[in-house]
Amino acid sequence: MTAAALYLSVLMPAYNEEAGLTYAVEVVARKLEALGISFEILIVDDASTDQTGLLADSLATKSERVRVFHHAVNREVGGGFLTGIREARGEFMILIPADLAMDLDDLPKYLAAALEADIVIGICRVHTDYTFFRRIVHMVNIRLIQILFEVKESQFQYISLYRLSVLRKMTIEYWRSAFFHAEVIIKAKVLGWRATEVEINYVPRTTGRATGARWRAIIRTVRDIFHFWLRWLWFGPEAVSGQQVNI
Repeated sequence: MTAAALYLSVLMPAYNEEAGLTYAVEVVARKLEALGISFEILIVDDASTDQTGLLADSLATKSERVRVFHHAVNREVGGGFLTGIREARGEFMILIPADLAMDLDDLPKYLAAALEADIVIGICRVHTDYTFFRRIVHMVNIRLIQILFEVKESQFQYISLYRLSVLRKMTIEYWRSAFFHAEVIIKAKVLGWRATEVEINYVPRTTGRATGARWRAIIRTVRDIFHFWLRWLWFGPEAVSGQQVNI
């Protein structure tokens, strides 16, 4: 199989992204068409309070490759991720936010790596628009996960590509916080799925507003990391990587 033979679902969660949504969808579509990739774009309007939902519906009427799903209440990126898993029709799914945040010329790296992996993890070492505080949070989060779960991956919260059959064989429990990115990688590795990393370039946001470094989001993520770690110690990695176990 070649990369061009893959059917790719592009998941694009969008909350109040009216300023950049049309451009994001159009530029992603053009890039994948140029690569000769079969694809669909799933826009998940996360209960936006601006015109994002209407714009998304308009884009879907213009192209059969674009499908739209609306959340009645805000479920954040993790909730959009679950919607994507449920609705995607592709063999692989990649989450590309509406602010893009990546150089689309790096997409071939993901596609090539997917031929021999189940999860392709994007590694970006330079975030030019991060504040000092956000850089510290970013580094501490990575190191904490590496130590607690004994994983060697360099990053857990950037853009990754997933084989959908893998995602559909695990229960994603911590989707309400940013920890779900790492949760998927940790569980997939315990279950024997193949993960690999590719170096990509970060592109700063030019529209909308980032929300990942809010105190509430940070506290929720730290809480989920330690909740999962306690279960990991008590029940064992194999037990907590399958169906949900409550304590």
